[in-house]
Amino acid sequence: FVSSGQRTIIINAYKHYMAQNPNAKMVHLKKVLLEQLGIGIGTIYQTILEYKRSKTISSPNRTKMFKNVKNKIDDFDKYAIRRKIHKFWSDREFPTLDKILQVVNVYDGLPDFSRTSLYRLLKSMEFVYVKQGRNSALIEKTEIVDWRRRYLRAIRRYREEVNAGDVPYKIWCDKSVRSARDATSKGLTTGAVKPSGKGKRLIVCHIGSEDGFVPDSLLCFESKKNTQDYHDEMNGECFREWFESVLPRLKDNAVIVMDNSPYHSVKQEKCLNVNTRK
Repeated sequence: FVSSGQRTIIINAYKHYMAQNPNAKMVHLKKVLLEQLGIGIGTIYQTILEYKRSKTISSPNRTKMFKNVKNKIDDFDKYAIRRKIHKFWSDREFPTLDKILQVVNVYDGLPDFSRTSLYRLLKSMEFVYVKQGRNSALIEKTEIVDWRRRYLRAIRRYREEVNAGDVPYKIWCDKSVRSARDATSKGLTTGAVKPSGKGKRLIVCHIGSEDGFVPDSLLCFESKKNTQDYHDEMNGECFREWFESVLPRLKDNAVIVMDNSPYHSVKQEKCLNVNTRK
């Protein structure tokens, strides 16, 4: 770092020497100024060169170039921070900035952040800071809570019995892809492409376990309705016929888990209404 005072000294010595030796060469000039001033040859040469170009003595730029916090971390760090934030919601806690800062700085796999840097990073990750009322709470229907409790108890019992079909916390993952940028450079995708809504649609129903999809259990047919909600073509009768054909292929004591689609549970006898025939 060369201050403006040192540059002034170099230029004054340069002018004084050139006034006495107009035909002096730069190589000899640098050696003389080095002996007189004790400043490096490179600094002397650059200062004189800038003075010849601009005819002025420029002041050094004291502005430090700080690296943006968004560029300090990669996608893996952002994913880890996002998981930490969502864990607050799963634990039914409000993820305030102070709580997130404490959790992130304690974690060994992430760098330490200041409060301001973390706030800017979360903003760049499209998190929104909102004010939450103290009297508000997330309330679910009683039957939904009961269904969830029964499901968790049943899954716990099935896991203790080591039944086939239970696949806890398993996903398909391509270990060769390290980030979204890496996937793009390799010509891969980072997720499913949003359908355009045009063209024909296929209705697919399949069953799988930790061993993969069950052989000869795929149900696939083309939708005949050109509507946005084409799931109504899969009715209870079609699902029951497919499900009964799949049961013999499953292992003994297999645990079957399905969602709450309308065709998964159908009433055998519908309630009477005004249009019911006698």
